[in-house]
Amino acid sequence: MNKLIKYGIIACVIGCSLSCKKPFNPTLVDNFTNYLAVEGTIVSGDSTIITLTRTTGLKDPTQKKAELKAIVSIEDDQKVIFPLVEKGKGNYALGVTNFSPARKYRLNIKTSNGATYQSDFVPMKVTPPIDSVYFKQPNNQSVLFYVDTHDATNNTHYYRWEYNETWAYTAYYGGIRNGLAYLRYDQIDGNIIDKTSNPLFVGTCYGRAVSNEILVGSSIKLTNDVIGGQQIGRITGNSRKISKIYNMRLYQYAITEDAFNYYEDLKKNTEGLGSIFDPQPSLTTGNIHCLSNPAERVLGFVSASTVSAKIFSLRYEDLPLSVEPMNPGDCKISNNPCLNNFTKYVAPPDSADCNDTYNGKIEIEPQNTFSQRLRSLYATRSYQLMITGPNYGVVNGVRQIVSYSYFKRDCIDCLAMPGSENATYNRPPYFPAFQ
Repeated sequence: MNKLIKYGIIACVIGCSLSCKKPFNPTLVDNFTNYLAVEGTIVSGDSTIITLTRTTGLKDPTQKKAELKAIVSIEDDQKVIFPLVEKGKGNYALGVTNFSPARKYRLNIKTSNGATYQSDFVPMKVTPPIDSVYFKQPNNQSVLFYVDTHDATNNTHYYRWEYNETWAYTAYYGGIRNGLAYLRYDQIDGNIIDKTSNPLFVGTCYGRAVSNEILVGSSIKLTNDVIGGQQIGRITGNSRKISKIYNMRLYQYAITEDAFNYYEDLKKNTEGLGSIFDPQPSLTTGNIHCLSNPAERVLGFVSASTVSAKIFSLRYEDLPLSVEPMNPGDCKISNNPCLNNFTKYVAPPDSADCNDTYNGKIEIEPQNTFSQRLRSLYATRSYQLMITGPNYGVVNGVRQIVSYSYFKRDCIDCLAMPGSENATYNRPPYFPAFQ
């Protein structure tokens, strides 16, 4: 009888979903706004960064509303205070500090409007080292990253991970080296402005990102305190992250059972929603409280531990990925220095866009009509230009400029490519060099 009721309910749900065609425009209530959100871990043996922000409404375009001018400190169970320094954008920092594993610690916060907040005391956990970070390929278009770790003392059982990632990538014509100067022109108020006439190497950039997943694991159900094959990240094969070299800096934290349960609930509420059979959202309660107004909700969970870190680098040559190569026959100019070292295709833009604009030429008396012809080109194509230098010829026995070669900027300047907002031309000191 119970099965019949269950199946009957499912049939009704399916029938209603197929028969009801009226559009549903729900009224969204913005009642969970301007609450304090606390992110960060009290770290022993390294710097501690605590980030304070405020929740925003569904219609608020602000993604992060930083809490500024707060007074933040760490307190141990012997009333010793460690003040944090405001660093801007809601970040508060304490330099490298070796906290005692025999003490418990909590976070104290006083905001600029006088409200006070405090976390519960938590133990200072000792994090075991990371055994290994490695990758697997389920197919030729995906790369999955994993971590192995264990605690020989059998005392950890609950783990959390986060990572920073850096990758090198090139623009479509990415083999250019320092010997070739670029003149970058922008159209400003109808005028063509020479942004720089100095040699500028724009072939290689370094992208940066931080993990945005909730990554936790537990060995509590196992005989030994061992974590094996814990997935910590994924990259698809057409991503520029692995077009040259990819670098992951993985951080591992030991956490308490309460912290693990908090992150598990948060993960279900933020990543597991999407169908009627998924867990329904609920209020995730952390260990931070508002002392000046006990009824006020506060988001976040403060943990305390040492941190273990490991750097993992992956080169494109290590991956048998299926990537579209560039066809040199698409380029109409022979001995093109842009193609000397170029071997990998990195999107976007696609090859058709780059090859179309690459073949463009500015000819006929370039010295006298250069500005006029640039304006004419801008009138038909709206983009920044990368002038890669003049082409010389002999006219009436005199060597002079006969044309300029030009590129659409995002074909040759990696920092102008879509999705490069956090990238830089400068190679980080920890990043491996490559050719």
